[in-house]
Amino acid sequence: MNVIEAINRYTGYRVNLGEKVHTLKYLLLGFGRHVGSHQPLDQISEETCLSYLSLKGTRNGIATSYWFCIYSAINGLYKWAMARGYAEYCPLPKDKPREPETFKPYIYTMEELSRIFETALTYRKRFNIEYPIVIQTMLKVTCFLGLRPSETVNLHIGDVDVPNRLIIIRVTKFYKSRLVPVSEPVMKIIRDYISWRSGTVRNTKATENHLFIDKRNRHVKLTALQQAFRLICAKADIHRHDTGRCDVRLQDMRHTFATSRVIQWYNEGLDVQELLPALSTYLGHCNLDSTAAYITLTDNLLYEAGNKFKSYVEI
Repeated sequence: MNVIEAINRYTGYRVNLGEKVHTLKYLLLGFGRHVGSHQPLDQISEETCLSYLSLKGTRNGIATSYWFCIYSAINGLYKWAMARGYAEYCPLPKDKPREPETFKPYIYTMEELSRIFETALTYRKRFNIEYPIVIQTMLKVTCFLGLRPSETVNLHIGDVDVPNRLIIIRVTKFYKSRLVPVSEPVMKIIRDYISWRSGTVRNTKATENHLFIDKRNRHVKLTALQQAFRLICAKADIHRHDTGRCDVRLQDMRHTFATSRVIQWYNEGLDVQELLPALSTYLGHCNLDSTAAYITLTDNLLYEAGNKFKSYVEI
């Protein structure tokens, strides 16, 4: 079996398992172009794999996290192929370099979030196709509900159940849908926005059914929201200085939501271990391991967890 055929069949197999394979296929197709799409799987050498890993996965001779992403993708392909008799061995090197330090998401303070929301209304006054109130509401919904940014931009008017204070997240990661309960303060933000949107749509005769629209009456895309967020943070002077890998990210709002929720439970004296499955379900995760990746060990969290442990010891 040649490389391109194996990649197509393997990614098709992963899709049938209910997975989204855009990134996986991108990584494997890049590997396929490097080794030759019609090259038989069994004729790829370890040297060829190493050359591709070095080409794409190193910076200044040091392996990056991307190196391990590529390695994992190719390894998965060969494990699948060997289990079905399409390949006899995996040509990847047995010795791997040291993994880079685990990336730590940024946890926003309430003061920083307030500055972000305030600046969203004034970050750009000219040449802006986005309504400031739309961007501000999108950021608030993403932050206060712990949504993935892609889930926020894909919301439709019909996904908001105002009377029951629910939002329907449709066919998101792993092709799953879920109901997200909304507190009254957050639902008021959404109601006020919908009222503003109704007037805007009526005046412009827009037909777009997405919840968040721009001045062209088209839905706000993820790239536009991310660009707006970067400009807002730059104007509000919100940056991180503890790493050179990247600055603050829109995705970090979801991490902030999960971490803040756990800290709040500790503050209220609740059983966090018992409540974690509920948080996992709320976030749309299949298991607790996925949720754990969103809980960052901040000083506040360590302090509250330490107090909880101390109370157990004293008992």
